[in-house]
Amino acid sequence: MKEVSAQTFQEIFRAEKVQSLSDAYVSDEIMEFAHPFVTAKHRIIKIDGISIIYRDWVVPDPISLRTVHEQPFLKMQFEIEGHSAFTHKMPISCRHIDILHGKHTLLFLPEVDGTLFYPNSRKVLDITFTVDFFKKLFGMDMSPLGSLGNAIEKSIPHLIGSESRVITATMGKVIYDILYCEFQGIFKKTYIEAKVIELLNLQLAQFRKESTPPNIKLRKEDRDRLHHLKDLIDTKPGASYSLAQLAEVAGFNDFKLKKGFKELFGQTVFGYIHDVRMKNAYSLLKRGDHTVTDISYLMGYKYVHHFSKAFKKKFGFTPKDIGK
Repeated sequence: MKEVSAQTFQEIFRAEKVQSLSDAYVSDEIMEFAHPFVTAKHRIIKIDGISIIYRDWVVPDPISLRTVHEQPFLKMQFEIEGHSAFTHKMPISCRHIDILHGKHTLLFLPEVDGTLFYPNSRKVLDITFTVDFFKKLFGMDMSPLGSLGNAIEKSIPHLIGSESRVITATMGKVIYDILYCEFQGIFKKTYIEAKVIELLNLQLAQFRKESTPPNIKLRKEDRDRLHHLKDLIDTKPGASYSLAQLAEVAGFNDFKLKKGFKELFGQTVFGYIHDVRMKNAYSLLKRGDHTVTDISYLMGYKYVHHFSKAFKKKFGFTPKDIGK
């Protein structure tokens, strides 16, 4: 893996402008970057309070980039292809941010100081807002945004949702409309602004819908049992689990286990098992002490091709790509 300092990071992205689509109302530039670590093409659209960057990167080898800037960072990120990860230098609440292949998230950081990791080539749409624009958009009342609005008001880090969500077909259509807008001048400006707000509404609606708690009440004893079950899965991710076995361990019926686990941890019990297996597999592959076949077996897969398929679906690249 290539490890890149903040200074080299700046050197990599010294761009050459290849095309200007700008006019009096919208700044719209296409830039190219050529460096042994990353070859990239960026489409950069800027409107008052909004910055849109579509990045198309070719990354020959996994790369780790140090990034630092002091300005507030309020961003929608759509990882169309590839996988990105950010680890903040400080132990904040959203220190580790993973955005997987075909997924998106919305985050706020008062300042950025950490490490970005890109394991392979990627295509991503980043939309950043100034805090002033965001506040004006919501009429200076951030309460409808819940915990995100509270974080922006208090200038504390926040990641909406417990994990990145799938980019829907509707979102993909809006992204296409932004990048291939045929209007010019003031009409291009108003069209792109409207599409960005539409995309934000789709994103917020998806997070709200998927975070609606099930109609079930958990007592402290129930929560303790579910935490015990989660610890068991963390300790033995490769074990063979059935819903009946897990329910017996927790002392619940099947329904209460499914509903209670999702309410407490934000995802289904088998979704969690899958994520733990994939994260453990990724760590083992990075260490290089085991073969892909060994790791497949350790993570509970009978056939290595099933493991490889699941791994690629999760991260956007195959297990063998990590060792390249």
